[in-house]
Amino acid sequence: MYLPFPIETYRQRIARLRVLMDDAGIEGLVVTQPDAIFWLCGFDTIGYLWPQALIIDIGESDPRLVTRTTEGPSAHASSWISDLHLYDIAKETPAERIAAGVADRGLSRAVLGIDMGAFTLVPSVWTALREALPEATFVDAGLLIADARLTKEPAELAYQRQAAAIADYAMATVQDAIEPGMSEGELAGVASLALGEAGSEYAAIPPMVVSGERTALVHALAGHRSVARGDLVCVELAGVVARYHAVVMRTFSVGPMSPRVAEVSDCLSEAMLAAIESAVPGTRAPVPDARCNAVLERLDLVRRRCHRIGYSLGIAYPPGWLEPMTLVEGDDHVLAPGMSFTIEPNLSLADEGFGLKLGETVACVESGSERWSKLEPRTVEV
Repeated sequence: MYLPFPIETYRQRIARLRVLMDDAGIEGLVVTQPDAIFWLCGFDTIGYLWPQALIIDIGESDPRLVTRTTEGPSAHASSWISDLHLYDIAKETPAERIAAGVADRGLSRAVLGIDMGAFTLVPSVWTALREALPEATFVDAGLLIADARLTKEPAELAYQRQAAAIADYAMATVQDAIEPGMSEGELAGVASLALGEAGSEYAAIPPMVVSGERTALVHALAGHRSVARGDLVCVELAGVVARYHAVVMRTFSVGPMSPRVAEVSDCLSEAMLAAIESAVPGTRAPVPDARCNAVLERLDLVRRRCHRIGYSLGIAYPPGWLEPMTLVEGDDHVLAPGMSFTIEPNLSLADEGFGLKLGETVACVESGSERWSKLEPRTVEV
């Protein structure tokens, strides 16, 4: 059995979670998100296409893991859970097996917490689960585990620092490889190979590479376009260690950049550093965004912002790597030592034919804020 942490660490997380459940009046928890399940028991699989659940009651018994028979070997190899219930997708309905696992724990009439926003809770499963447990009261517990994960343990941060070093290596490798005539897909391949060479696990989002006018497309993946002299190339990628992610984003210029790009680049670099410097203990979540915008406003670039400035980052599986805390107005979180998040004030100037990506993973520490990337914080490298 391989676990990233000692079993006692997982038991402590379960114990902390039970205190939160008790405070919220929740008698049982049905956890379906793969990142939350991994955090609680170590179960590591890409097989969450089929419904699975970790069932936690308010008592002292170990959690129960319900998953399909195909995932049985992975569950034994990667988790500490001994109460394992497997179902055959050719013969059984997943939601009914999950409901049976809940009922076996005496929770069929209980207040059950479930993440209503989970991408794993598709309408058909949600409907079948409620039909199978008609006397249960379901409440949204989506933030219960997410908030418990926000402040990370030193061992978790150590994994992320390793991931950040891997991401830096891959980004530097891509920078060295860029030549006119290379396609975006080739450069994405260079990034993927470099990540593998440095020991990264697969990321929740593959490397993003766009060039030329496509740099204004913030979330586009690599296409067939070939890079030409005079182009900008935006790259975003993540290193991953023990499923903990660290992201880095940079923009490169194939040859000298225009005066306009240089002007915007310098302003964006200053804005990103201002945001990072403000991300210290006791700071409200929206403050880095405001500090960034104060700099960008000098060139009327705030309206070019096309993305939140950052979000909490940690364990992730496809299709995404965002944790719930976002550094935007309206988020009530307060930054504290042990939190890790991105700072990424990306710009899209589509009417001018370009966009700029600049971002990396930052930690809030006792002494202030800590950049994990060792790359220069300039927006555009020539």
